[in-house]
Amino acid sequence: MKKFLTLLIFVVSISSLQAQLIKQQGASQAQYPYQEAVSIDPIDFLVSKVFNATYEHKLSPANSFTVFVSYYDYSDYWSAFGIGASYRWYLRDIIQDNETPIGGLSVGPMARISFWDYTGPNPLRLDYDGSLFVIGAEAAYKFTFDNWYIEPILRLGFAVSKLDYLGYDPMGGGINFGYAW
Repeated sequence: MKKFLTLLIFVVSISSLQAQLIKQQGASQAQYPYQEAVSIDPIDFLVSKVFNATYEHKLSPANSFTVFVSYYDYSDYWSAFGIGASYRWYLRDIIQDNETPIGGLSVGPMARISFWDYTGPNPLRLDYDGSLFVIGAEAAYKFTFDNWYIEPILRLGFAVSKLDYLGYDPMGGGINFGYAW
């Protein structure tokens, strides 16, 4: 019974919070049309064998938060799954282009962790698997077309941890294609 009451209170609290957020979102959507976006980066996949998918949520008229997942097919022997996040400032006062966040120029910090798996020859039976933690910054410009967008992005990352024999460079760029609503 105690678990049921705790679950009921939790569900009612979440429902109440969601109703308040929807009400606030409706008021801000009239002024700033896009609140959320999803995208994938097929260019990075074709060039580097890295699949990226990103979700972005606007936090304020000039800021957003992103969460992204990645799958790396780095070489014949190395692959990884990663997750990361970034915080973006939209520089709408610097670039006067009639874009409203979450469109236009953005910059901000980012961090990600990836869990690597080595499946190559291993005559010494060493454990090459491990995680790689990266921190850095990103800059992007989102060109919006109705609800669709194209977003060139540049990420400058620095590995905080190290995996022996991996040789992966966490800096790079790509072009996200997505949908905003």
